[in-house]
Amino acid sequence: MELTLVKTRTYKLEPYGKFTIAWRTPKVDKPNIIPLSELQIKHETTMPLTDKQDKEVIKLMKKNKTDILTDAGDFGYSFYTRAGSGFTEVWHKKLSMYKNDAIFRNLVDEGKSF
Repeated sequence: MELTLVKTRTYKLEPYGKFTIAWRTPKVDKPNIIPLSELQIKHETTMPLTDKQDKEVIKLMKKNKTDILTDAGDFGYSFYTRAGSGFTEVWHKKLSMYKNDAIFRNLVDEGKSF
């Protein structure tokens, strides 16, 4: 049996802060740096991107100097980034702090340390 299944979802993407996902944990904890080892990646949510979509997502991220996008759609705030196999939902405590703490939000946006 041959079976092709396609799943689609519409995102209303907006840049979220000025976060950078770092491969290595920095020696100094900066508010805008999220170590990859601490990032919770929800692999089951991964959606493939076409080359054109991938370029558009990269352009949006670069223009706004962030590795995190949000979708303030029907399900509340969800956070996303590009992953090896597509576009996926992620979570980190700093993302919640950014949403709820004005002082932390200013530190992230200005690229300052604690």
